[in-house]
Amino acid sequence: MKLAEIENKAQYKEYCNRHLELGNILSNGLNNEEMENEYYIIDLIIEDYHKKQKNPFDGLTPVDLLKALMKENGYSGYKLSKELNMSQSVISDITHYKRGFSKDLIRKLGHKFGIGGQSFLKEYELIGRESNVA
Repeated sequence: MKLAEIENKAQYKEYCNRHLELGNILSNGLNNEEMENEYYIIDLIIEDYHKKQKNPFDGLTPVDLLKALMKENGYSGYKLSKELNMSQSVISDITHYKRGFSKDLIRKLGHKFGIGGQSFLKEYELIGRESNVA
């Protein structure tokens, strides 16, 4: 297999399949230096591809991110507030840009949705307030 930078999803899939195939062969005890080298090079190429992929949530404010996560996971404000053991009005105020995220809420949301808390730390404006939240 000729190795080069991944340029599309079909090539990405091909590299992933080859990586898995080599991993299985090598885990069965076959010590082949050429295969090991190919495995590690493909691993680096795949890692590079992952780093270059755009996060679909990058352009969202923390509020829009929360709304997208709620929709994607089938949560209403009420259901999420109950699971996080907090007032529904807190979730409502946040989703209507009337309140910022507390450190505790950021921690809970990060844990709940499996994302880093830094995703909720971008600056955005609250409605009816003079200051921004960051």
